[in-house]
Amino acid sequence: MEPLVYFDDAGEPEPAVAESWDISDDQTTYTFTIRETTFSNDDPVTADDVVYSLTSMQESPISTYAAAYGAVESITAVDERTVEVELERPSQAFFQGMGGMSGLIQPESAADGIATNPIGTGPYVLDNYATDDQLAFSVNEDYWGEAPSIEDVTVRIIPDGTAALNALSAGEVDVFPVITIDLWERLTTEGFDESFNLVTYPQVGEMLYVAFNSTQAPFDEPEARQALAQAFNREDILAAFNAPWGADATCDFGLEDTSWFAPESAEACPHPSDLDAATGAISAAGLDTQSVEFTSLSDVPDLSLPADILVAQLQQVGADIDRNAIELARYSQTVFQARPPQFGITVMSSAAPITGFACESPDQAGWTTYCSQEFTELLNEADSAESIEEYDDRMAAANEVLKEDAVIVPLAAKNGVGLFHPDLQGWQEPRIMVDIQFKNLHW
Repeated sequence: MEPLVYFDDAGEPEPAVAESWDISDDQTTYTFTIRETTFSNDDPVTADDVVYSLTSMQESPISTYAAAYGAVESITAVDERTVEVELERPSQAFFQGMGGMSGLIQPESAADGIATNPIGTGPYVLDNYATDDQLAFSVNEDYWGEAPSIEDVTVRIIPDGTAALNALSAGEVDVFPVITIDLWERLTTEGFDESFNLVTYPQVGEMLYVAFNSTQAPFDEPEARQALAQAFNREDILAAFNAPWGADATCDFGLEDTSWFAPESAEACPHPSDLDAATGAISAAGLDTQSVEFTSLSDVPDLSLPADILVAQLQQVGADIDRNAIELARYSQTVFQARPPQFGITVMSSAAPITGFACESPDQAGWTTYCSQEFTELLNEADSAESIEEYDDRMAAANEVLKEDAVIVPLAAKNGVGLFHPDLQGWQEPRIMVDIQFKNLHW
């Protein structure tokens, strides 16, 4: 599938399913001219298909897909090749969303089969999907763009990372594009980073961060959260990964591919690592005399290793930590589903878009337990901005509020990491979540 538009590395829009578009002077009316082409099942792409696709995403229960439509009032087909979208106010999120998952276009007639037979306008078609085994793709002969060099691609589903690395080493596969943290050290110690082309990219990277339960004492007091935040030594975590190309220490929210991203600096941390200061602040807050629960995952290596390090760091400055390591199913019930969440401190890893921490009122606070009117207003102002410069300014201001409050404390920005056969060229960084652009690959 393809989105309505694409965005290049510089953030500039490019044609995709929409071959052109017009934006009104007040940035509240978007008129898209739909490309005269077909879906991979030979059905013509119509404005009605686009309206169906966008409306489905607008009504999606997945909040990150629906978020782009927060300011949208109507989506209508003007004629067979023209779609008009009316907004109640300017929205940076809307147009950016049209280049991502929120803007993917599918035919309404084939929507029921999307799980096993997706139909789109892209350069490849899915020939076969063997559950938990593999997906086989071939070239879409009617693709509107330049024909791909590689005609057939097989995606093998290998749940075990070690088995996937072994398959790569044995020449059974050519690409391992998304490699989890628990395997990073092996890439260095076993020479994979020298035998294959190692690529890193922020688009599928994740933030590693600590979350404090601000509905629970003592974390309902900022001083307690800020005291403990000073115990976190980010460099210790990076050293444990043993992968200097894999992650960067950070106190900021956002990843390198966000327009308002700022590189790490000493001035970026309102509560920088300082063991002496942390020890004194923890004692002053009484955190050395009351037990604090640190809930962590026992069966997710990406998070159990950072949890080990963080618990030791907190204990080093005198905090009385009660470690509660539990499996994923119970963790979900305790942290994500319980209201209020039943944890004291935890460590998380996710794409964590900063907008996901917005909260219009305290009763809407989710598992993050964070709710700040100032922060949410800044995000709303950013979305309504009429220029990228104004947007970046408001987003940076929201970032500062979130950092100072220390309910969620960033530790590291992890990259996407992949290995490619040394003769395989044409890798392009993902543009839609974890998409792999087969069409640009060539031997």
